[in-house]
Amino acid sequence: MSVPAATTPLRRSPEYLRWLMGDLLLDIGTGIGAFAFPLVTFMVTDDLGTTGLVALVQGAGALVGLIPGGLLADRVERRRLRLLAGVVGAIVQAMLVLVLATGVAGAVVLAVLAFADRFRETLLGSASHAMLKQIVPTTQLPRAVSVNQGREAAVEMASGPVGGALLGLSLVFPPLAQLLGNLGSVAATLTMRRRYFPRTEGAERTSVAEDLREALAWMISQPIRLQVLALASAVNLGANGLIFAVLLDLASDGVPATRIGLLNTVLAAAILLGAVLAPRLVDTVPTGALAIVPVLLMAGVGIFLAFAPGMLWIGAAYGVLGIGLPAINASSQGFFTHITPIAMQGRVSSLMRLVSSALMPLAPAVAGWGLDTVGTLPTMLVFAVVLALGGLVGLLGPDLRRIPTAPRWETYARQEGLAVGE
Repeated sequence: MSVPAATTPLRRSPEYLRWLMGDLLLDIGTGIGAFAFPLVTFMVTDDLGTTGLVALVQGAGALVGLIPGGLLADRVERRRLRLLAGVVGAIVQAMLVLVLATGVAGAVVLAVLAFADRFRETLLGSASHAMLKQIVPTTQLPRAVSVNQGREAAVEMASGPVGGALLGLSLVFPPLAQLLGNLGSVAATLTMRRRYFPRTEGAERTSVAEDLREALAWMISQPIRLQVLALASAVNLGANGLIFAVLLDLASDGVPATRIGLLNTVLAAAILLGAVLAPRLVDTVPTGALAIVPVLLMAGVGIFLAFAPGMLWIGAAYGVLGIGLPAINASSQGFFTHITPIAMQGRVSSLMRLVSSALMPLAPAVAGWGLDTVGTLPTMLVFAVVLALGGLVGLLGPDLRRIPTAPRWETYARQEGLAVGE
């Protein structure tokens, strides 16, 4: 249950580097597959509404697996779950390659496989995130979260163009890349030396219902947690809706997948820049400001995108969308990971993701339906309003606004009666 000494830099922690390598390999495959999958669905079905519905089913799979996944991560050794997640993920992608190669893929088959993969990801993959507080000291959590953001952004920079290029060669190449990423994660996880039990030896056994009640009670015990969840929900629905609507709008206009992929590269480059800046920002700018201001900027971007600008202007808008995300995540996720006990990391993380992502599966469905029925302008404005409402929640909630800079988190949490524990 102990964590490494705080004096050990992350770059010199072998166990952390093994964990990071596994996630990196997984992200490379997942990034390519995630970018290509909506385009694969559109190419197979030739219908925007159906593409949105398949993405809705895919998102529902993630939601269904969240709570069971959190409970598993707090009851079963976490390294074992991470290994199982990689193996099952490889099997699902192998099935997707098979149905695409044989020409039997249709909307129903794609929806079933998409649901299965996302369900697997949250049911078993939640353990990987729950391990982080056991791998690095709590004082290094903001930096670790920022590194994760930078890693994901660097992968995203390449995954769009690579995914588009692979898709141009064959429908089966993107899921094949995702299959290899899962196998790479398995190989890296096998090299990890420690075991990550969620509870100390001799801890009292509890029922699933008791575990869930404990996590729910912890979640709702402070208004600040509810405010962050409301803001996160708005970001997940609004930002993802904007990006998906742009993707479908461009695809329906016949823009090549490789050019659409370049927009993802711009977004990822902005996130990477934000990840470089995030550790210093978290240490010098109050967490409350870092959580609220970028959301208001995103709302402005949504209004701008509503007027269907050209590719260069869309790229600039993506830059604004991306640069603030690492600061939001490094500050808010770092703070809540800091105050969450190790034994509750899986459950609390899953509950927060469930609440904050509950509306996210609606983003592609609303985007596809909106573009089909009312057009680009109203669809984009809907997502912009969602983001504006999220920013308003943050502004009106004094608890969120008062969270200080990262060096003062522990003192602030104790003063406010927030649980801080290992």
